[in-house]
Amino acid sequence: MAKLNSNLILTSGATAGEGGRAQILVVDDDRAYCETIARCLAQRGYDVVCADGGEAATEAVAEQRPDLIVTDVMMPGMDGIDLINWLHDNAFDIPVIAISGEGVAERDDEMPAMQLCDRTGGRATAVALGAVSVLQKPFGRTTLEGAVAQALTHGVIVH
Repeated sequence: MAKLNSNLILTSGATAGEGGRAQILVVDDDRAYCETIARCLAQRGYDVVCADGGEAATEAVAEQRPDLIVTDVMMPGMDGIDLINWLHDNAFDIPVIAISGEGVAERDDEMPAMQLCDRTGGRATAVALGAVSVLQKPFGRTTLEGAVAQALTHGVIVH
């Protein structure tokens, strides 16, 4: 893994975007979990950048223009929902896969508690988040790879 800056790590043997390989931004405040997902996706041939939170992710989006974002929902500071809203507000049409270990999130702002993930990762929940898919932690490698392949194939954010 090559370090891009203190908040970003690139995982692959190639420079991001080279050779037509899809670039994926993985966002999670748990560095070990982020790197585990990154290694899994890099083994499938993707270029992967890890960001340790929403703020670092906005920098990576502006600099790297990833093809897909996989983001944890519950993070300190700018969380996954804030990141999705930032993408919409700044007209970035990047598909997002949301991941969460929490069933329900309580937000401190005007947004009421929102059901984030159900046991089946239902489409209605993903649409409510503005993500193409919602994965409930823990999920398996096959589930992750399938969601990534589908998101890259469709290439649009579901509103």
